[in-house]
Amino acid sequence: MQGSKKAPLLLALWAGALFGLTATSARAVDVTMTPVEWYALPDFCRPAIVGSIYVNRLPFELRGGVTEGPKTSGGGRTPEGIPGPHHFCYGLVHLNRARRGAENYDSAVSEFNYSYGQMNRNAPMFSYVSANLGRALYGQRKKGDASKVWTEAIARHPQRRESYLALAEALLSERRPEEALKVLLKYEDNKESDYPDAEHFLAQTYFDLKQYGEAKTHAERAYALGYPVFGLRDKLKHLGKW
Repeated sequence: MQGSKKAPLLLALWAGALFGLTATSARAVDVTMTPVEWYALPDFCRPAIVGSIYVNRLPFELRGGVTEGPKTSGGGRTPEGIPGPHHFCYGLVHLNRARRGAENYDSAVSEFNYSYGQMNRNAPMFSYVSANLGRALYGQRKKGDASKVWTEAIARHPQRRESYLALAEALLSERRPEEALKVLLKYEDNKESDYPDAEHFLAQTYFDLKQYGEAKTHAERAYALGYPVFGLRDKLKHLGKW
């Protein structure tokens, strides 16, 4: 009888210990930034981080040589209009780690949401922030939530490319090039300028649709605008289409 009373208690203690270990493991994300991650950030990120409480996440040798931006620990904004920009910038670090399989997408979503939730939807960088939040949500397999984020950004800033490209990227990953093409052609109708990444997305989409003439045309435009990766050209050459 005494043994039967102890069993539930021991089970509860064991479960609590296991939960504690699991919770600790889930939180054990390395927040220290590497030099490669630091220099890969957009230019506005470095002064935003140096001027924030997140400066403590930088190795000492990376802290020099950067002029502090406005103090951002209280939710300051960059000229791009991103609230708490150090959160958004660290979200980019976590997103890239997650896409490499080095961690899950939870930290990226959390950091992006801090900035996204406070952001003026009419700010020019809203599409850029939305594109990356959507990528992180998509990585969590929350495809509906990602689509809503991208769709709102496209509706509010139809001339900005970032959320169009993020949505097209997702559709291409699902082997839905016809739908990706519709998204990209909608951007083409609204764009204010040409960009190498947008041209390359069009080239890749036409390639997936086996429309190799259009793929070559847009690939040539992408490379003329400075797109740095030539894998698609090599694929077209291999098929005798270049």
